[in-house]
Amino acid sequence: MVGVSDRPTRFAFVLVPRFSMLALASAVDGLRAANIVLGRTAYDWRTAAAAPGPVRASCDLPLAAAPLAAIADADIIAVCGGDSSDKFAAPVLTDTLRQHAARGKRVGALSDGSYVLAAAGLYQGYRSTIHWKCQHAYREKYPHLDIRASLLEIDRNRFSCAGGTSALDLVLAMIMRTHGADVAGAIAENYMHDAIRIDMDQRRLSPAIRVARRSPVLARALMLMDENLEQPLRLTSIAARVGVAHRQLDRLFRAHLGKSPGAYYRDARMDRAGQLLWQTGMSVADVANACGFHSASHLARFFLRRFGMSPKAYRM
Repeated sequence: MVGVSDRPTRFAFVLVPRFSMLALASAVDGLRAANIVLGRTAYDWRTAAAAPGPVRASCDLPLAAAPLAAIADADIIAVCGGDSSDKFAAPVLTDTLRQHAARGKRVGALSDGSYVLAAAGLYQGYRSTIHWKCQHAYREKYPHLDIRASLLEIDRNRFSCAGGTSALDLVLAMIMRTHGADVAGAIAENYMHDAIRIDMDQRRLSPAIRVARRSPVLARALMLMDENLEQPLRLTSIAARVGVAHRQLDRLFRAHLGKSPGAYYRDARMDRAGQLLWQTGMSVADVANACGFHSASHLARFFLRRFGMSPKAYRM
């Protein structure tokens, strides 16, 4: 856990026209639940926009938003995007985001808001992700960026998520890093968040949340694995980062998950590959690269063992 301040952490959600109401609601409600679990106002939030007046979401509902000047004291700024965010341009927002980033604040995006951050140059040298439907277009528009086919990314003082309920995963990850696994686990249980995703859609925090209260060390190890599927970490490095010996990490995995750390890590990468094959138009080679495999044939060999078919057959 990082140092916890008595002052609430202030979130500012900057709304882009046609923003995702689900992504915004998921993030805000996660913060609301954190306040309840912690028994105090640990987080507060407000909405803002580049233009005056309410902003319409992709569902066509309007939402009130303050001027950008109202977020001057925000600690974390999240651009909430959605339909047509790739075409959105507002110099005043670009300048505001760059100013906050220059002051070392955490700046990022929900859903397609990643387009806005990328256009402002704020993902240069940082990992980012976006909704899977936009993966190809986003990569083509910003080929120089480190773009991941992941549910969420937190890279130093930048963050992004793939939209929808992944915004809840994002704030849970932030809360876990600040207040610990017990608090994040209690919030997730409030939403049954560890149980609502089916096998091939288990992503990001779900495995970590399930074991958070039983073993915070294992929860941190699972998060590290899920954050590094594209470029897998050495198991010795993971053990060192969570503060245990490699042998102890192996015992934790076998006791709580019934498999070795290496087997779990490989299966997590395979599950991500299956998700990408099912939900995106990425080539098998691109999927292999996004999941830490050397080539399409390398992926196919392990894919056949786990799912009993080739990646191409799985997609059909």
